[in-house]
Amino acid sequence: MVFDHHSFEQFYTQYYAKFVIFARRYVRQKAAAEDIVTESFMVLWENREKLSKPDTNIPAYLAVTVKNKCLDYLYSIDLHSSKLKNIHSTQERMVAASIRSLQSLDPQRLFAKEIKDIVSRELCKMNEETREVFELSRFYRKTYSEIAEQLGIPQRRVTAEMQRALSHLRVALKDYLPADVILWVLSSHYLMN
Repeated sequence: MVFDHHSFEQFYTQYYAKFVIFARRYVRQKAAAEDIVTESFMVLWENREKLSKPDTNIPAYLAVTVKNKCLDYLYSIDLHSSKLKNIHSTQERMVAASIRSLQSLDPQRLFAKEIKDIVSRELCKMNEETREVFELSRFYRKTYSEIAEQLGIPQRRVTAEMQRALSHLRVALKDYLPADVILWVLSSHYLMN
């Protein structure tokens, strides 16, 4: 059978609905079945010259084409589903690993380097006397009277410089820690390690 536009339209009209029913037995979805049958008719049209032998069974050729396209469709759905399961499984493993790592996380260690770097940077910005008072008090554990004696300044000035240093550091560290924790951090050997 040699197809021209008119004979192809007649063949299409005669067989389209039958092949949609046939395809739905495989794919179970009407829209997918209609797409598959339409694509199969396009393959038939593209290969019409090869199928022009008088003994060619065109409906059988179309049935095999529809069946193969249905199988390809089902395979792609299965493959897609399998990939989604793998992705979901991978995501579950990643979430579980993230949860485990967060559970084992030590917040002090997480921010220790950043806090230490900020304190070091901010100490460099302070005037020499303020920085020296702070370091003697917090790093060397000297009392205010010992600092006053060592630097040769009144104890009231040591207190004022210490307040200035702590105020400056509170502002610099406000995004990292609550105020009471900042004071603990600054008063511990935490910064020395």
